[in-house]
Amino acid sequence: MPATNQISPSEMEHTLTQHEGVAQAAVTAWPPPGRPDAPYGPDHPRLVAYVVPASGGGQGRETDRIEEWQQIYERVYTASPSEPFGEDFSGWDSSYDGRPIDRDHMRQWRSATVDRIRELRPRRVLEIGVGSGLLLSRLAADCETYWGTDFSGPAIEELHRNVKEQPQLADRVTLRTQAADDVDGLPAGYFDTIVINSVTQCFPSGDYLTRVITRALGVLAPGGAFFIGDVRDLRTLEYFHTAVALHRRSGTDAASLAVAVEKSRNRDEELLVHPGYFVGLPALDPAVGAVDIQLQQGRYHNEMSRHRYDVVLHKAPAQVTDVGDCPSLAWGTDIRDVSVLADRLGGTRPPLRITGIPNARIANEEGAWRALTEGDAVRARELLTGHDPTAVDPQKLTQLAVDAHLHLALVPGPDHPGHFEAVFTQPQPIRTALARTYRHTAAAAAAPPLTENPAATHRAGRFAARLRDWLGERLPGRALPAIVVVDALQLRSDGTPDVRALPQPPAADGAATLSHG
Repeated sequence: MPATNQISPSEMEHTLTQHEGVAQAAVTAWPPPGRPDAPYGPDHPRLVAYVVPASGGGQGRETDRIEEWQQIYERVYTASPSEPFGEDFSGWDSSYDGRPIDRDHMRQWRSATVDRIRELRPRRVLEIGVGSGLLLSRLAADCETYWGTDFSGPAIEELHRNVKEQPQLADRVTLRTQAADDVDGLPAGYFDTIVINSVTQCFPSGDYLTRVITRALGVLAPGGAFFIGDVRDLRTLEYFHTAVALHRRSGTDAASLAVAVEKSRNRDEELLVHPGYFVGLPALDPAVGAVDIQLQQGRYHNEMSRHRYDVVLHKAPAQVTDVGDCPSLAWGTDIRDVSVLADRLGGTRPPLRITGIPNARIANEEGAWRALTEGDAVRARELLTGHDPTAVDPQKLTQLAVDAHLHLALVPGPDHPGHFEAVFTQPQPIRTALARTYRHTAAAAAAPPLTENPAATHRAGRFAARLRDWLGERLPGRALPAIVVVDALQLRSDGTPDVRALPQPPAADGAATLSHG
């Protein structure tokens, strides 16, 4: 390294602590002694600065993130061309290639969601995040009353105009501009069905999601259903971003692709939720009488059907069919193919759960992720575009249930996010709740945090980028470190930071996102 670039870690630490937003800083060459972590080795050290923000320095208020999402969506609503009522899919772009998702895919996705909501027999509906009316346009005509709220004023204004032009809707639809966690003016205990679909990913934190759910339950009638659709699954995040990186980048250099995966992941600022979060809600709020978690339905394999699921919370008192401890058979051991399962269903009295079914929707992405983590980028690309003969398309089981005149719940696998479970029951009486479809096992309960914190991550990333620019102005010509924002620095007995306890930095240089150290 040229002499002009030399600067000691202690000098850089001192410079960083001059910034008003920095409470503590520790600068080290990575990996530190005793931490020869891959993909870095002792022959290729990198300079990394770990900073703890001063109060408010790196952590943002939830409202900041909500306002940013509001600005993004209002630009989409105002810039999109005029579409027929209920057909505005503007902004639904593929993460894989950036192009709009095929309209047939989107219409089928919408149809599957509408079917699930209709199973709840909605009469008095509140939709939070009503948007352009994709669901309202299909549901409201069959309801006594349909209320819709959205944080976007332009969206509500446009929806008002569209609804007025529909004689069958004008007298039964009420629209209001308000945030998801705002229930002011909504009648308490009135609605038999609340819908919030493909909105939770825009929430700034798990705490905000909890607040929305708790307040919405207050306007839901006893025995009512709260449909929370299109929730992004935290457990498949690495699979998803591996696929995104492989789609968007060429080449077979594993190290470069690993950096691309990490960059893609670090740019993801949406709220992802472990299914176990919802399983824990009854312990937090006794108003939740039953929890039903099922995979996002869909004939097409896309990012929604692969990485999202639906939740129905039933408010107590709820009429419940509990399938948590129903008889089960293991795929690959008791059952090996769909034809054998069809025969077993003919001789078995439901309910019956089939566990450990490899999910054909996600098998390719999981395989690519595993290959890339092993350093084999060629194999990763082959798996992403190949066919796994051992995996099962959930849609095949859907058709099997129809043929057997049974009700089927397709459920995320509790121990393996690349697997799913199939729960067959007799057709359910009207407004009967399935309970414990998703089995929150001991392994799942020991998982890391059940939600990410997009607001904190977003603000931390912006803070780190600004801090690195600020450092470059004061240390021109120097080799600047990657900056990682952490909650705290673990100290040794002498009061100095213990660098061996610090989290591994991202593979890419530059400003890094929030880590928990």
